[in-house]
Amino acid sequence: MFLGVVLAGLLVAWLVRSGDTPRASVGLSAPGFAVHVIDGQVFELTEHLENDGRLLVLNLWASWCIPCRTEIPELSAFSDQRPDVKVIGVAVDDTRTSAISFAREIDATYPLALGNPEFEDAYPRLGLPVTYIIDPEGFITDVFNGILDEQALNELTSPFS
Repeated sequence: MFLGVVLAGLLVAWLVRSGDTPRASVGLSAPGFAVHVIDGQVFELTEHLENDGRLLVLNLWASWCIPCRTEIPELSAFSDQRPDVKVIGVAVDDTRTSAISFAREIDATYPLALGNPEFEDAYPRLGLPVTYIIDPEGFITDVFNGILDEQALNELTSPFS
């Protein structure tokens, strides 16, 4: 019975907490966010949508994520080949120090940023890596859980080329 009460309390807390933050989901407007890019810049979704106009590939990663080590070079190759698409990676479930160290080691050719609690609440994940595709109007068109290679990224973004 004690376990049931604890689980019910956790469920209520999660529901109350998640009710405050818009959650990213296919077909809905992407929740706005601002994250600090490791090079010192700030990436804001609203500014990107207003001023850039490109499709956005938003990839969530972590320094401890072994599949992310495989995926980031693929994202770099995709980013290099597709300047018509903006790619940004955001570290989640990670420490600042570990994320920065990993980012310097992996040497991605697209911006890597540090997530924050608001971002992590708004962009749920079943695991890592996870990639959100956000169209130029700000709607989430796809979410992919797992490793994407350059070919799969081209397929996910081809309707917008």
